[in-house]
Amino acid sequence: MPPLRGPTSGGWGRLRPLNVDPLEVYGLPSKGETRLSDFKTQERYYGKIVERYLEFCTDASTRDGLLERFASLDLGDKTKASSWRAGAGSGGPTSAPRGTSSSSSSTASGPTAGATVVVVPTPASIEALAAASRDLTMVLAALRKLREAIVATGRADDFATQVYLFCIRLAILAKHPQSYHPAILHLLRSIHRRRPLNSAELHEVAAYRVLDAACRRSDLAEAYHLRCLYKLRNSTVDAALRALAHDDWVALQRLIGGGSSGGSSNRGVCADGHQVKLLEYAVHDMRVHTLKTFGRAYLRLEDVDFLQASTGLGWTELQKQYSVGWELDGKAVVIRKMQAKAPAPAEAATAAS
Repeated sequence: MPPLRGPTSGGWGRLRPLNVDPLEVYGLPSKGETRLSDFKTQERYYGKIVERYLEFCTDASTRDGLLERFASLDLGDKTKASSWRAGAGSGGPTSAPRGTSSSSSSTASGPTAGATVVVVPTPASIEALAAASRDLTMVLAALRKLREAIVATGRADDFATQVYLFCIRLAILAKHPQSYHPAILHLLRSIHRRRPLNSAELHEVAAYRVLDAACRRSDLAEAYHLRCLYKLRNSTVDAALRALAHDDWVALQRLIGGGSSGGSSNRGVCADGHQVKLLEYAVHDMRVHTLKTFGRAYLRLEDVDFLQASTGLGWTELQKQYSVGWELDGKAVVIRKMQAKAPAPAEAATAAS
């Protein structure tokens, strides 16, 4: 009688072993996962997360490629942009979706006035960006599992601080407030009280929280309150709050890195990459305010280059992203057309007689 061939008979099993990604082995502790309650398991899992992130950075090979990979991630809040139609007979903002493209989106170094780099995507580049986006999404999801495990176990040591700092920095670069905002709050409100951060770490995280309140949530009152609460002395934060309070687009543009004109009040102030990502949340509203200012102040602008330099976008991008209803007449921009006045009734009757 031939021997039975069952699932336990060496390599003759009918079920093939599953190729499970190491970052997807564990579930969310909030959904009942208990294997991440062990401290050693948490540390090994964090090592796998860092290893995957380093592979993500290595595959980019260049700084511009890495920035493009972060920009391709589509996880952040999708807000509605207030497009601005200021043609003849229209002057109010209307609600329209905000458009982004590889040729018009600003990198961490800020927008370049009037300069547009046209990138023609290929199937290979599109697939590479999609794969990179999936990898980064998986890393952020794994960090959420690890953060939930740290909260569930009440861990507050050097390892917990390291995990939260890594998560905050990565999520800010990816512009994913659903990850960095709760991490900032837990780090400052819970872990810092039990295991105090050093001065550099506290200064860094507090600056992120202030900039997030001012730029992303547009709450200047809370931002000033938080700056006083943490006794924060940061030139970038001070310059950003001053620019937002005074609707100073030139100062904000200089902080991000895209402006070189204007006064010298903020000269020498330079934000790092993480702070720039937070400052970029305020760019859209400030640019809309600048366009409205042009619409109220000018009937005709003789040089379109001045408009492009002032807004940090080219004419095509202004029409595409903000639906500007102005007309281009050669190098001049026609903002509002003056209509000829109709003759008065008395003058018309005299002319008829």
